[in-house]
Amino acid sequence: MNIKKSSEELVVIQKLYDYLVWVSPIINRLPRDKKYTIGDRLLNRLYDVLEDLIKAKYRSRNKLELLEQANVGLEIVRFYQRLILTDNLWNRKRYEFASKSVNDMGKLLGKWAIQVKGRNEKNRQSVA
Repeated sequence: MNIKKSSEELVVIQKLYDYLVWVSPIINRLPRDKKYTIGDRLLNRLYDVLEDLIKAKYRSRNKLELLEQANVGLEIVRFYQRLILTDNLWNRKRYEFASKSVNDMGKLLGKWAIQVKGRNEKNRQSVA
């Protein structure tokens, strides 16, 4: 069962990595004023989320806190994507793909957080 849990953790990290590989060149093609404002903010937030997920994968303490931080980061990414769409810098199809990708990551992240909460509760009960 640990193999399944580990693979689920790796799936969200891999999906985020793949999304970064996809979105980075798109952001680099934005107009200069948008590339160095909203584009940089979006990419930096994605890198922060990636770092949080990797830390959560390897840490035993503060894992849930890191996952919650990553979840907030994904929510911020959603808003940045909407701003890019609102500025007509992405077409609807690109936005839909980006939104679906981030939503899929969010679902996987939520499952991971639920697993961690379950383990934390189980550990607390065994200690009591």
